[in-house]
Amino acid sequence: MTAPFDSRCFTCLTAVVLLAPLSVAAQQDDTGIYVSIHGGPTATTSTRFSETRTTGPAIGGRASFGGGVGFGAAVGQRYGNGWAAELAWDERGNYLDRVGGVAVDGDIFSSVVYVNGYYRFPLWGAVRPFLGAGLGYVVGLDIDVERDGAEQEYSRKGGVAVQAIAGGEYSLSSRWSLSGDVRWSRIGTGTFKATTAGTALSGKPKYQPVSLNLSVTYRF
Repeated sequence: MTAPFDSRCFTCLTAVVLLAPLSVAAQQDDTGIYVSIHGGPTATTSTRFSETRTTGPAIGGRASFGGGVGFGAAVGQRYGNGWAAELAWDERGNYLDRVGGVAVDGDIFSSVVYVNGYYRFPLWGAVRPFLGAGLGYVVGLDIDVERDGAEQEYSRKGGVAVQAIAGGEYSLSSRWSLSGDVRWSRIGTGTFKATTAGTALSGKPKYQPVSLNLSVTYRF
């Protein structure tokens, strides 16, 4: 008579052990509104464009960039089932090194408003992994080129940006958490306008930054 009883106990204990992590994850998947800020270093791939001026030779070809930094903020809603959505503002910038083999000074800088969606997985140890994706509107994309002692600015606005996000979140308390993530962003091509008459930037250059971010989130 004891064998069936022991078997049932073992089955119940096994179920409790297996379901406990899921229960803990569910308890920590809070619902409600949150705000966050993020920032970190940024790298970007090369692109191509040509620049002409009223004085001096034109330059053109492959444009390469150095290091950079980005930052932003978001307000969003967690739905309690792993899913969340947010409206985010994001700014990224990188230094310009060379254009067509010619050393130049300058930078590229973007300002984008994103609608992001996230899915947070069950706890893995003390961290909740997550994946996200975003669709954005390009508020502004500026390229500054300085050579021969003169700086020229080119800018455009409008168009679509997309991004993919992967990272992990660590809870500090019932309200506060820290997150680390990698973001791959792609800002579509467009025509740039010069701020100075007689200069032009052609070739519809792309900006495709990859950034490492540290985020701080507060849940209401």
